[in-house]
Amino acid sequence: MAIISSLMKTEMITVKPGDSVADAARLMSQNHVGAVLVVEGGVMKGILSERDVVSRVVAEGKDPTATLVSEVATAEVVDVDVGTHVRKCAEMQLAMGVRHLPVTENGKPVGILSSRDFFAYVVEGLERIIDKLDYEETLGKGVDPYDHLGGSYGK
Repeated sequence: MAIISSLMKTEMITVKPGDSVADAARLMSQNHVGAVLVVEGGVMKGILSERDVVSRVVAEGKDPTATLVSEVATAEVVDVDVGTHVRKCAEMQLAMGVRHLPVTENGKPVGILSSRDFFAYVVEGLERIIDKLDYEETLGKGVDPYDHLGGSYGK
């Protein structure tokens, strides 16, 4: 069974609690991510997601340049240990309604899993299974799918 370290992103985008929401949103946009970890002194203090920016800043009419990350970030972070099984991570994301799951090792952030990354992982696995079944079905018909005109077999 796969563990989270096999598909998490280790390039985490981080901000400090005293950074402005505008700066954090700019980092999210520049790096094409939906969340940033709020880290201070190597310790995770929270997570700021696009959803947080929309619901706690924009919808409330706050100025993102004057609002600090610490004022609107989710402080009680749902995270998992680097050795957690992928299935458990998916179950947690669904149960907790989170799209970004920080990954920690010995309490320190080492990666992040987004629902987008998880979906891509699942799709890739399904494609491998379908390709294998197609190959086996073709072999079952007595045809070698790799034995064709211009194929790789020498004469």
